[in-house]
Amino acid sequence: MENEQNDSMTIKDLQDEAPTSSSPDKPNEQNDSMTVKNLQDEAAPTTESFADKLYKEITSVIGGSNANQFFCMSLPGTLIDASQYTYDIENNEPKPSYVRANESKLVNKLFDACQMTASDNGRHLSTQYKTALDMLTPKLNSKLFEAKNKLREILMTPYPYNFGDGKKDILTLEQVFFRLYSDYVKAKQAWAEKQLQKKNELASKYPKPTAEAYKKRNNEFLDWYEITAEAELLGVEEKLGKVLSVFSPGDMDIINGILDSGVGREIAEARSAVANVGKMNPDGAHVYPVQLYPENWFTLLNTSFTPVDLLESPTALAQQLALLVTQRSNITSNINSILAIIPNEKEVKELKDAYEKSDTVFKEALKALSEKYLNATVDMLKTLVDVKVSQGLDDVTKVSPSTVMRIFGIAAEDVQDLLNKFKAKFDECFNAQNDLIDKAQKATEAAMKYFEAKNNLQFKSMLAPLQQQLDNTNQDIEALKENIRVATLLQTSKKESEKVDKNDVAPNHVPENFTQIILTSSLKEAEQASKSNTSAASSNHGVSFFFGGYSSSSSHKDAIKKEFSSNSEMSIQIGMSVAKVQIGREWFNPGVFLLTEDMYNTSSKSIAPTEDYQGFSDKRLKEMNQCVFPCFPTSFVIARDVTIKFTTANAMSDSFAQSVEEHSTRGGGFFIFGGSRSTSSSSKQSNSSVQSSANSVTVRFTNPQILGYYLEATPADKSVNINNTEASSNTDFISILEFVTKFQKMLDDYNQKYNKQTLNL
Repeated sequence: MENEQNDSMTIKDLQDEAPTSSSPDKPNEQNDSMTVKNLQDEAAPTTESFADKLYKEITSVIGGSNANQFFCMSLPGTLIDASQYTYDIENNEPKPSYVRANESKLVNKLFDACQMTASDNGRHLSTQYKTALDMLTPKLNSKLFEAKNKLREILMTPYPYNFGDGKKDILTLEQVFFRLYSDYVKAKQAWAEKQLQKKNELASKYPKPTAEAYKKRNNEFLDWYEITAEAELLGVEEKLGKVLSVFSPGDMDIINGILDSGVGREIAEARSAVANVGKMNPDGAHVYPVQLYPENWFTLLNTSFTPVDLLESPTALAQQLALLVTQRSNITSNINSILAIIPNEKEVKELKDAYEKSDTVFKEALKALSEKYLNATVDMLKTLVDVKVSQGLDDVTKVSPSTVMRIFGIAAEDVQDLLNKFKAKFDECFNAQNDLIDKAQKATEAAMKYFEAKNNLQFKSMLAPLQQQLDNTNQDIEALKENIRVATLLQTSKKESEKVDKNDVAPNHVPENFTQIILTSSLKEAEQASKSNTSAASSNHGVSFFFGGYSSSSSHKDAIKKEFSSNSEMSIQIGMSVAKVQIGREWFNPGVFLLTEDMYNTSSKSIAPTEDYQGFSDKRLKEMNQCVFPCFPTSFVIARDVTIKFTTANAMSDSFAQSVEEHSTRGGGFFIFGGSRSTSSSSKQSNSSVQSSANSVTVRFTNPQILGYYLEATPADKSVNINNTEASSNTDFISILEFVTKFQKMLDDYNQKYNKQTLNL
């Protein structure tokens, strides 16, 4: 990295010294400029960064040619717990409230406009959408307004009419028309009800579902219709004739269509839809329902990894065992503190003495071992004891060197010497440890009985959880020892091929709706910074990117930095199954923003960029991030059965392998792939497994995760600020104040003409 900085500084210095066109005393200006350009070309990376390569692979496999959408990759991805979205869709169970709430939280969040991001920006789609709608108010077309007023004057014109009662009612044209039209509709409805009544009568007369019965029904209905229909239809036509004598229904539909036209109603409808659909949650948030496609998407989140795939190597399991052994030592120490307060009760005293005697023997055995190797801790020795037994070895010197290296943190050349030193006292230490565990259990049980008999509930309540923790830890240790035994049996002795095989990371099964991705890269490419527009610049390359944004110990970071700087040819293979899940929101209508050219903006902010861009340049993305509602998620990409394999041609660095194993054991992730939210070291709670060999480390993630979201750009904001002087001088439109004034004048003129006496004007 230091060399890259020096190169970069050299280029900048040359650029600063390059002659300008105003310097006639430097004739080699063109040659100097070319030299700078050549240096820039040489200094530029010749390969793509790992993050960029992964981004392109995902987008090329997922596909999609919508010019208004782009993929925003998460660094790292978001783990999905399928149980939070699962319900019995096969048997048409209604979607539960908690599923609706979880889906809403999952897809109604917003992101900065960029191609890679560390997280969402904390804003909600519903809130920003409502804000954008509230910023807009429609322009009022002056010509359309005048035309509508003329039509209203026609409809409101007085129209005296005799409805057959000998009186001439003074109504408006509209009132006369709809009164006559209502009579026409009632006549049609009465005729339809007569036909239905006759059909029901015939169905009761011939109830059998036979061809003969159907024939009789139809014949009698036709006979009745021929006799009755003509008179009924003439009555209906009479009503229609009265309507037509005043005004045509078709013309009235045209007038209503014109009066109902104009831009702006869509904004009100959109606001109403959002207001009516939101439901409040106990946490104070509002749930806005979504529909995800395929509808059974949550059933696709299982893993195709087999137990053999997920069985970690003995070396990695030994690291987990070391953590559990340390945990057991701490619990035992706490139990000893409580046992020390028990008086010299005979039965308890005998068990305490037996326990203390076993403890003394075990400590002496450990001391004898530690004297052989001064840097060994008690927990290291306990772990080595358990590993030897788990692997069914009759001699401690047969424990695999890589396992010993992990436990004691020593170099490969020191392993055999260490084991030879331990050999003589090892069996004695093992027997002492087993005896100690047995005596500790008996002493604890006796103490519980003593506290209960003496009704000393306080000490009992203190000892009970410790006893339970000890039992659970012992069970975890035994389960882990069994896994070590099985892993040892399954581990092949065949030397691993140096050739990279894509089948090593390929998913066992690619389910329906998923596509397989297999990517090969290198550790060098993981160190290169991405050229994509990103809001997580520090997390798309280097050590932070390697560990997936999850915190790791300083020793792990140092090991990866060392591997980066060693210029090693380490390959990285990634295999996974990916699928796109579409998002549907019936209450959400971004199409209204296509009409912004006919709107005023009541805010100083823009909803989206004002320019009609082609593609997503850095300039466009930067401008989008300054707007209120620049883009929104339309789908997300999920991945399952993720496998990452690190391979070297020669023996892999022990510190590198150990860092990967320990980071994975603690639930850490790599690159954009998350491991587990849990910080527990228990293999039962980890969502990843790791297998290591002489020249490779393979990590598998069992949890499905969201790799990112496809975002659609909001249409360009063509609205004009309502205070803009240029907007107020446009004669094609009238202001809201003008609209109110002119409409009031129309009503006043109408009343002055037709209602002067009634209103005492």
